[in-house]
Amino acid sequence: MNEESFYSPFISEDGKKKTIGEIEFSDVQRMMEKHLEEGYQLEFKREVSSTVKRKIPNIIASFANEKGGWLIFGVDEDDHSINLLERKEYELFINNMLKDVTNPIPRIVTRFLSPEDHPRQGVFVIWIPEGPNPPYMSYGKIYRRIGSGTSPVTEIDDRYHLDRLYQKSEDQTQRIEEFCTKELSIYNRKWPMHGKSYIHYGMCNMYVLPLYDLHLVEQMEEERLKQYILSKSSEPKHYRLDDESTVMLHTPFVKASYSAESIIFRSTDVIDAYDKTIAWEQFYNGSAKFHIPIPYMEESKQIHDVLKSSISSYIDETIFEQFQYINGPFFLTSLISCIGGYIDCMMELKAELEDMIIVIDLENVRNDVLYFPHEQFQTFLEEEGLVFSDKKQYRFNRSFKTTKLGGNLELLAYVDYIVTAFGLSKNQSIDFLKHSLNQG
Repeated sequence: MNEESFYSPFISEDGKKKTIGEIEFSDVQRMMEKHLEEGYQLEFKREVSSTVKRKIPNIIASFANEKGGWLIFGVDEDDHSINLLERKEYELFINNMLKDVTNPIPRIVTRFLSPEDHPRQGVFVIWIPEGPNPPYMSYGKIYRRIGSGTSPVTEIDDRYHLDRLYQKSEDQTQRIEEFCTKELSIYNRKWPMHGKSYIHYGMCNMYVLPLYDLHLVEQMEEERLKQYILSKSSEPKHYRLDDESTVMLHTPFVKASYSAESIIFRSTDVIDAYDKTIAWEQFYNGSAKFHIPIPYMEESKQIHDVLKSSISSYIDETIFEQFQYINGPFFLTSLISCIGGYIDCMMELKAELEDMIIVIDLENVRNDVLYFPHEQFQTFLEEEGLVFSDKKQYRFNRSFKTTKLGGNLELLAYVDYIVTAFGLSKNQSIDFLKHSLNQG
């Protein structure tokens, strides 16, 4: 979400708009003291009555179709007095309602804010961002904001409005498409070896777009932000590989330079080591790009010997020269630690960072093998044979769906996507990775 479209009724003492992760009960009190009226992006409800419950999906869908907005329960619509609610599982039942009656399901972020002297009572605040894929329907109808109210859209009378919603969805998709391109001069450069009949250079690109503008330079000035990310990237972090296993990982970045709207970090300061350089471009709005050259194994003769002894279904042993072998443990741990490091940095600056779009591209990976140098993988080769990537290009999350982060295990969903490109399943790859790390 860009700065112009982000509206907040909560303003800090220095005039900055507060996000839902930053507000407290006192902010609601100050808003009421200023006699702020309901409007195009703000609506109050005194209570969560049975009548109001049915209207909630309509209101949320209308905000998502327009510029986003705030729905606050516990504030009287007429006299704007605060009416404390009992703390309940409001978020759960609202999310269940949205799943049942809206399509697509709008994204919401919620907070229950309590005064210090009444921790079991308070107001329930919902922030609805502008939806990336309008029109959003509720109970089979499209709703929009008219003044401070919600109204259904009819195709006959509101054709212009419908066309505008569809065009907004196309424009949003186009903006994301334009962001998801590799623009840095980072590529996997390897010099061909004499006698090698097949060679290519693969790349993994990850594009991360938060739910809305994080305004990073408002949190700290550029030089501090640069040093902050360099320092954080050098700290190993715990990641859960499954319900029982955790591992310490990190990808340290050692060099940084400024660009027009971003800071570019690199994992090495050796200028001719592009085949091993991971690049992280951090934009000031919170979006990021990661460019990870595919790390190939160097021990080609040793790998060929393992394959010859493990696989019987081949005619000419020169076939193994037609493949390239990826360092599986290094590649997967780099993926996890890069996106994990980004989330760790951003969440410390913006605690409400939960929803984001993550797109991953694999380039030039046909006939690549995700290789693990241990006996468990050799046993797999004996039983299943050699599996490899059949395609040159892959894109994961083509529809730009949003990911809601709830812990490190969500990161492994992206590992799942990637390993399937190379013919492996999630369980196989995690088992191979754990075995590799345990050996190390």
